[in-house]
Amino acid sequence: MAEADDPTRKYMEATEKFQERLHKLWKVVFKKVSSHLRSMVSFIRQVVTVAKELAATVGKSVVDKVVRAGQTVEAMITAIPILLKATLLLGKRIIAVIKKAADPKAVIVALKKLFARYVRMLIQIFVFITNLIQELDILGTVFSVIGTFQSVLRMIFSWITEVTGAKDGTAKAQGMLKKVWKEMKKEVKEAQLLRKQVMKLKLPA
Repeated sequence: MAEADDPTRKYMEATEKFQERLHKLWKVVFKKVSSHLRSMVSFIRQVVTVAKELAATVGKSVVDKVVRAGQTVEAMITAIPILLKATLLLGKRIIAVIKKAADPKAVIVALKKLFARYVRMLIQIFVFITNLIQELDILGTVFSVIGTFQSVLRMIFSWITEVTGAKDGTAKAQGMLKKVWKEMKKEVKEAQLLRKQVMKLKLPA
């Protein structure tokens, strides 16, 4: 089929664009985010070991919040790159199907199935990033509360001063993710529109 008459070509080009975004997220953004959050992860693990003692000074609700949010963030910065990799692999498959398939009918049937799944995964990544930003916001607030008790707590827990590094790293990671979120919000809307168009593609006679 000539390129000009190929109704699937625009979806291949759109997928290639989305792939660039996902690859940058996987190989650049989340590596930096994970690096910024190393001090936070280390700090949370130490908090867990002395949770009861720490709660006596800063309050149980503060300790519970920091542990829950910290563990959630740690799980998410592991899960999101895995999802990114899986989505990239699916994107490669979509591009290959459009490029290699000689039967236009077979291409459209496959595209409807694969592209719908691809968009669902893009949305899932966006939701995860949204949730991650919210959890980092909670951590930033709680770290500030713990920071006000530093002078008292460091007499018992020398490592408590690490809260400053944890807070700074959290703020840097959140700043990066907020920028990504704004850019990705537009792309997710575009992907949803394209999915609707794909589902309306008619099979050739």
